[in-house]
Amino acid sequence: MFNRTPLAMALIAATSMWGQSVISAHSGVIHLAEGQVTVDGKDVQQKFGEFGDVKTGQVLATQDGRAEVLLTPGVFLRVNENSSFRMVQNKLVDTRIEIVSGTAMIQVSELLEDNSITLLYHDTTVNLTKKGLYRVDADQGTLRVFDGEAKVATASKNMTAKKGHEVQLGDELVAKNFDAKDTDAFYRWNERRDEYISEANIYAAKSARDSGLGFDGSSYGAGMGTWAFNPWFGMFTYMPYSGMYYSPFGYGYFSPLMVGYMYMPGSPYYYGGGYGGYGGGYGGSRMVSNAGSVARNAPVTAIGRGLGTTRGGFNSSGGMGAGGFHGGGPAIGGGGMSGGRVGGGGMSGGGGGGGMAAGGGGMSAGGGGRASAGGAHR
Repeated sequence: MFNRTPLAMALIAATSMWGQSVISAHSGVIHLAEGQVTVDGKDVQQKFGEFGDVKTGQVLATQDGRAEVLLTPGVFLRVNENSSFRMVQNKLVDTRIEIVSGTAMIQVSELLEDNSITLLYHDTTVNLTKKGLYRVDADQGTLRVFDGEAKVATASKNMTAKKGHEVQLGDELVAKNFDAKDTDAFYRWNERRDEYISEANIYAAKSARDSGLGFDGSSYGAGMGTWAFNPWFGMFTYMPYSGMYYSPFGYGYFSPLMVGYMYMPGSPYYYGGGYGGYGGGYGGSRMVSNAGSVARNAPVTAIGRGLGTTRGGFNSSGGMGAGGFHGGGPAIGGGGMSGGRVGGGGMSGGGGGGGMAAGGGGMSAGGGGRASAGGAHR
């Protein structure tokens, strides 16, 4: 059986700290495994709150499935069906991934100082130097830069691949433009994953803010962002140290300080309607992405809606709001969600008194479970 590391067990026990960060000194945590996924030929079988990892020298492979792996803070590696990669080096200062077969996409939402991501394909190296979205198709030998910038090099030639460039990997390194709007099911799966992770960020950032403990940085260094575990979503998210940023897909990630502006009328990040009232959600407001996004302006749908899991993905079966996680929710900020329950219409019935509650209405977003338009493998 494939080894699993209970990275988040202590965090789940500390339910008052949704924004608690995970201490991981290396890349390679397996965040999601859908369908048939193996590491060195052994099946990856995820359990709630337990996450295995791909160690240096190991190969993760998918058959009828997909996988998402956390690299340096803010960087996601996602692997399509019938694909594989080798972890050549898992140090944060020098993460090196060999794309062996199939297709992989790398979302660089933030690249912290002194962190490095390098992709290897035969004798070609691809160093990801900027935030962006990158795709490698090993069977075709191509690199696509949907957003960002990469330094591509062989023994005899090097070049810079910029947004909108497709590079034929090999001795010649031939580059041409491609249509970034020409996407496929794997691209759309990546986008849905980013949406869910950004939603988990809002909870984690607000929890860290409401805890009153502040956020002075992480185990990666003072002033640096971190991975943070959200026990209700059963997943990690990325939390910036300060400010906020938009991912390549156009979804927002907030720091504990900046998330407070979501609730201030007049702020460009304000969500009308706020929490409270069945069907309230965020009042249908939109978070507007910056012009550099490769995706449409992305709506942030009602937080608190039902989310269920299937092999780590999301669907409407057994989700929060459909009989998924029953019982009292974690107490946040002295009663914010105390007594809250999951079922019927998101989280409801919470008491007042701070945290994320809304004066007796709890945090409700009506409408039951989330349809499987998202992370579940399709």
